[in-house]
Amino acid sequence: MNGTVTIPRHLIVLGILLPVALVIGFVLATPDRFGSLAVVGLVAMVLATPVLLRYHHSILVFSWNAGISFFFLPGQPSLWMLMSCVSLAVVVLSYVLNRDTTWQTVPAVTWTLLAFTGVVLLTAYFTGGIGVRALGGSTYGGKKYFHILFAVIGYFALSSQRIPPSKAALYTGIFFLSGITIAFSNLAYVTKQWWLFLIFPVDFVMHQATEDFREGFLNATFSRLSGFSFAGIAVFSFILLRHGIQGVLDLTKPWRLALWLAAIGLSLLGGFRSTLVIMGLIFCAQFYFEGLFRTRLFPVLLLAAVVGAALVLPMTQHLPLSVQRSLSILPVEVNPAARADAVASSQWRLDMWKLLWLEVPKHLIKGKGYAMNPTDLYLTQEATRRGFAKSYENSMVAGDYHSGPLSLLIPFGIFGTLAFVAFTLAGLRVLYANYRHGPPELRLINTFILACFVARYIFYWTVFGAVSSDIALFAGLIALSISLNGGVRRQTDLQDETPA
Repeated sequence: MNGTVTIPRHLIVLGILLPVALVIGFVLATPDRFGSLAVVGLVAMVLATPVLLRYHHSILVFSWNAGISFFFLPGQPSLWMLMSCVSLAVVVLSYVLNRDTTWQTVPAVTWTLLAFTGVVLLTAYFTGGIGVRALGGSTYGGKKYFHILFAVIGYFALSSQRIPPSKAALYTGIFFLSGITIAFSNLAYVTKQWWLFLIFPVDFVMHQATEDFREGFLNATFSRLSGFSFAGIAVFSFILLRHGIQGVLDLTKPWRLALWLAAIGLSLLGGFRSTLVIMGLIFCAQFYFEGLFRTRLFPVLLLAAVVGAALVLPMTQHLPLSVQRSLSILPVEVNPAARADAVASSQWRLDMWKLLWLEVPKHLIKGKGYAMNPTDLYLTQEATRRGFAKSYENSMVAGDYHSGPLSLLIPFGIFGTLAFVAFTLAGLRVLYANYRHGPPELRLINTFILACFVARYIFYWTVFGAVSSDIALFAGLIALSISLNGGVRRQTDLQDETPA
């Protein structure tokens, strides 16, 4: 006879689950308290640990472009931020426990990205630190720092593991299509399902709410569905990713072209002229990298574009005003209200840039950083309300310059700018190598990722950009390409995979 005591499994389960259920029931009696939400979130995280350990990389791929946030955490971080930390932690733990685990790295991209991160951290240290309002900081602006740092963490987490070739189409599909979730903010506003804003951030619905407010007081007649712009670009990108331009224009499968055109029309509901510019740049870059300039499709497509424009553009004044505002960048007749709103927006930026470029020499060596005094922000807002300051001065104080070059030169100076340029050029070299020498089954995917990066890069430097948000876009595309191709492909890799 031994001294071992055997406890039935169901008693062990009850002994764990019952206390947990009692604790959750107790804290849910006060659901509006942060401590209650923290306890529920912690329990949910523990229960989800097995799923995260196995599917952390897949969830990170999905979350990268998804418009999902955690309302119960300070600052309401996005899903991709938390998953970046979780995924990298799992990868590091796996590597520590098993040194045979492969960790994909591209030294040129790694070192330039770390150099940019170092400039960001040094700038933060010498310009007031990383103050976050949501955490009770005395200075504001730290959220932009966290966006950059999470993007860096996410790059290493996303690029560290190889995506199986058999799942390449699935992973790239969810990477781009997850952008559809951003439209749920507008749907929640329209349907008055306010609880959805606990999951989907309210930021993307502010244009719509503002226009509805103006309709009641200023007789405005159009509403801008910002989330639909992102959703339309997501579908637009997915179709080009999956089929390429030749596949989209395949007249034996007309539903592809119809869905693609519908996605373009959907994206114009946001009223952003930049949406049309981005899609145009992506299409041109894709057209070039597919080599279609040297085919008979080029003159045929030009003729079809001219005929289509002649038939559709004269009807623009019958379209919703948000769509007319998006099309106002073209030489077509649109409603005067849409034209005036677009012109005022452009002039607003030009006036702000004229002042900001004068500030660049002051911050070339030591960047200004993102830290800002809340008193300065409050006084500027009050001065704007009373007509003593221009409306763009709020953006200047907050560091929202609406310009890619200015978003680098003023906060991080010439050193941060050079580091960022080095990082993006190193990433561009990786994308081009994978496009040229990647496996045949990844040809369309690598072509689109390169085209998307080039288009967004041109747009960043010439039209609109903000390094605090766009770095996640660039880092995500580079990391996705590395994960798909197993690093940087070379011509010898393609020769080795070619059957004799």
